[in-house]
Amino acid sequence: MTLQRLLCALLVVVCGWTGYYLLNNRWQEDVQVEPDAEKPLFTGNTVVNTSYNTAGLRSYQIDSEYLEHFSSSGDTNFVAPVLWIYRDGTETEWRISANTATLDKDQVLQMTGSVRIFNLLPESAIKVIQTDSLRLDLIEKDFDTPDHVLITGSNFQNEGTGMKGNMDRSVATLLENVKGRYEAFKN
Repeated sequence: MTLQRLLCALLVVVCGWTGYYLLNNRWQEDVQVEPDAEKPLFTGNTVVNTSYNTAGLRSYQIDSEYLEHFSSSGDTNFVAPVLWIYRDGTETEWRISANTATLDKDQVLQMTGSVRIFNLLPESAIKVIQTDSLRLDLIEKDFDTPDHVLITGSNFQNEGTGMKGNMDRSVATLLENVKGRYEAFKN
């Protein structure tokens, strides 16, 4: 009888321990794995993104062959971006292209490599601005570059080093080493 009691006690202990082990593993919380901060949160091919201002009017649109968005920094990297800036939400005023661009969480777009700025309004004096890099605040529409700039208009061509301006006010100011060539109007 003592051997039976000992075996029964041993069986109860083994069953109790097995039950505890199985239930303990089942009740444990799921482990969440943090995404790798160095890899993009999402990517996209042939992307078109339109942004609206607080009044609900189209502000700008970015087209890109490829993009990567990083959650830790909030940066979005673009390959072959084309930025379209709208006047009053309807009329396309500016087209800006570059080889690459990075948009940060504060809505500042840093464009690099063969930056070309085209004013698409027929009455505009400025037609094309060429430079190697451009920093553009997409909210305030302020822009600047420390690089060499070539501005071509209907009857003029100006170049210099460094530029600042504002897209909404259609103002571009060359900062240093400014040279210009002007042509007379023909009647």
